[in-house]
Amino acid sequence: MLNLIRYLISKFNSPKYILKGECKKCGHCCRNIVFYAYDKPITDEKIYNELKYKNKRLNLFYPSGKNAKGEILFTCKSLLPNNHCKYYFFRSFYCRKYPLVKSLTNGKYLTPPEGCGYSIELSKKFIDYMQ
Repeated sequence: MLNLIRYLISKFNSPKYILKGECKKCGHCCRNIVFYAYDKPITDEKIYNELKYKNKRLNLFYPSGKNAKGEILFTCKSLLPNNHCKYYFFRSFYCRKYPLVKSLTNGKYLTPPEGCGYSIELSKKFIDYMQ
């Protein structure tokens, strides 16, 4: 019970974020997605196949390359050539809240890709929390 109370207090006192800007419909957030397994980015197809078996949501994505760090990049199967979502009205909660969401697997807030129309800022400055 005490842990639950501590958790709730930390949730209410944690920094709040504000989403600014708007979507430019570039499709970059639906491509070049890095998924994590065991707090590390997926770099191996074997690990991806294991996760896909355990988490059926991963079947909505396909491997589309690797980045400079060797991390496997994924693309959403619902992305149309015009960068619109085929299932926009039925998209997941994760997509609805992007980019103000925590990563599905490592719990860290996502950073919008370069050139994205969104930016994320703290609702209060650090000094405001000190008063």
